[in-house]
Amino acid sequence: LDLAYYNTTVDNQIVIVRVSPTSGTILQTRNEGSIENQGVEATLTQDILRTRDFQWTATLNFSLNRGKVKDLPDDMKYIAGGDTQYGDLYTTCYLGEATTGIVGSDYLRNDAGQVLVDENGYPRISPEKYIYLGNREPDCLIGLGSTFSWKDLSVSFLLDGRVGGKVANVTGRNLMSNGMSEYIARYRNHKVVFNGVVEQPDGTYVQNTTPVILDSQTYNNYIGNVGSNFIEDGSYLRLSYVTVGYDFSNLMRKLGSKNPIKGLRCSLTGRNLFLLTKYSGCDPQVMPEAANGTGAMGIDSYSVPALRSFNFNVNVTF
Repeated sequence: LDLAYYNTTVDNQIVIVRVSPTSGTILQTRNEGSIENQGVEATLTQDILRTRDFQWTATLNFSLNRGKVKDLPDDMKYIAGGDTQYGDLYTTCYLGEATTGIVGSDYLRNDAGQVLVDENGYPRISPEKYIYLGNREPDCLIGLGSTFSWKDLSVSFLLDGRVGGKVANVTGRNLMSNGMSEYIARYRNHKVVFNGVVEQPDGTYVQNTTPVILDSQTYNNYIGNVGSNFIEDGSYLRLSYVTVGYDFSNLMRKLGSKNPIKGLRCSLTGRNLFLLTKYSGCDPQVMPEAANGTGAMGIDSYSVPALRSFNFNVNVTF
């Protein structure tokens, strides 16, 4: 069992600060601010079964990280990335909160979190622009690997997964706006009922039952321009690889000393064989990249998904 805990604080971040125009400028790039990262990493490796001809070993990995903004310059409460390619969605870090937040537009909601719908069956959109929509950082990462060996035959695999963490499906949003999404093809010009509640004169709420036509005007005014519609859970379980190998070295030795081959091993590996997730895009595992200091982890903006591949390997010793 290998356990590790870390806690790091990094000062003098590179931040862009809005300053008084009397200083001769509007924005300044300064070295200020402080962030903290702390987390846990654990690896458990165990021989489950060991006999003369058979061995079974398993490895379990677990990790989590929590990033937090400790300090920002002047009176700043948050820093929002300025990437316009995400529409009304902005990568954001709040003072005292996570470094990997995301904000955008949302519907008006009651105290129970239910969407408010007007008497005509259309959802009501909040006038606020920067509504906190979630944290892109996963709750934890897990992995389970195992190796089976029977005489000269071996089989190994790795399952890895992620629990929690929001993903902004910008690719799906653009496909919808272009009329190329499966959702649009299925429901275009059909009646739909928005999932929400209608406020009554006495302050109570009843479930919305009024259907509306999903045409381009409905989509543009009530769906496509609301960023929260494209924030999804990034949990997944993936079979990262399976390797089947066979060692022919014993057979090579039996062929005699005149055989120039002393060792021979062949293996076949399949990678990214299946993915289980509720994420509607190609792959919720979006590789992070730099984006105005707030990071682009969890932003699926035309990201290339992991490919499925097969490799055959031959190792020869002379």
